[in-house]
Amino acid sequence: MAHVHADFWGGEGDQTAALWRAGVLEWGPVHTSEFSGPREDWPINAALARLGVTSAGPGAPDYRDLFMEVGLGQGRDEEDWRRAALQACDAADYDEWHASDQAKRESEERAAAERAVSERLPGIPVPLNGKEIITLLGLPQGRTIGAAIRHLQQLHIDRGPQSREEAEAALRAWAAEQGLTPCHRGQ
Repeated sequence: MAHVHADFWGGEGDQTAALWRAGVLEWGPVHTSEFSGPREDWPINAALARLGVTSAGPGAPDYRDLFMEVGLGQGRDEEDWRRAALQACDAADYDEWHASDQAKRESEERAAAERAVSERLPGIPVPLNGKEIITLLGLPQGRTIGAAIRHLQQLHIDRGPQSREEAEAALRAWAAEQGLTPCHRGQ
């Protein structure tokens, strides 16, 4: 069992690690706030290596430090690590846990991407507001107008600022692609 501690703020900080086997302190505690030496000598990486964690190695182009390799870089505080440790307890081995953890992260990333599609992108300007889009496309107020605004925002990200005329043309083309037909109120 290893006890690791990292305390960083704004790029400055320190690491401490110690390792026990069969309840007996085998190594450490080792502490440093100097990170100019090789990553494998940093306390947490050294403790993980003593536990048998391996990497491609410092000479390999895909080398990552062991701290990141086992997922400790995913957490921002002790509670995140504790949650990961509880999940790891249910796994038969590291590979099973790592695959499970990777699947969970991918699921969270997909959920975040889906939320991003349904939310307006903050700080991205559009040349038309919701009322103008309703008038232009002849659509009722609702989610479709939000989708149209997000489409304009994505165009801004992809192509840069759009003129009003370019935005109107892009929205008409987008509405046609979506199969949206104008509703004619009062007719």
